[in-house]
Amino acid sequence: ERGTKVKHIYGTFSAEQIHQQKENLHNSIHWLLLYKEQQYPHLSSYIKSLMIRISGLNKLLNEPAELVTLLSLLQAIRDMNDSPDCDFKMYRKLVLDAHSITDMIKEE
Repeated sequence: ERGTKVKHIYGTFSAEQIHQQKENLHNSIHWLLLYKEQQYPHLSSYIKSLMIRISGLNKLLNEPAELVTLLSLLQAIRDMNDSPDCDFKMYRKLVLDAHSITDMIKEE
């Protein structure tokens, strides 16, 4: 139900706000595939800034377990991206796994 509230360390968010944040995360994660395919030269920095953003969200939402998994996937994505032997199929799988974990973030 969209009328419920999600507690954070400073108060509450509406479920709709959390839903919108999840959509925004999905879009940000999707760019990991597009940027890799385009050989975007600042991809590692993009991944790092996404990880910092999620770390802030993690603290704000009182450390939900899903964000630990999401951050570990993003670290693996970053490590793979920075490797000269990057396996694109595995990279893509990790990005898709990150999408799935994002869906698991509770909205209530």
